[in-house]
Amino acid sequence: MAVTLHKWGNSIGVRLPKTMLQQVDLREGSRVDVLVEGDHLVIRRQRLKLAELLAACRPESRPDPIDFGPPAGREVI
Repeated sequence: MAVTLHKWGNSIGVRLPKTMLQQVDLREGSRVDVLVEGDHLVIRRQRLKLAELLAACRPESRPDPIDFGPPAGREVI
């Protein structure tokens, strides 16, 4: 699909159709990576790892551990 680049402040922006964004589950405010591969400009959805998400959690937001009691079978501790 062809789109037109537009001036946005001191930068150039590209508008993506809503239907295209829905196909890749992106919306306003979504973070993406933009990179150049050869002569292609690639916009790629950021894939965060669990460790990165947990590192961003504030300690006061983390739940207290829950004690489920001693093992009752062959659970790995």
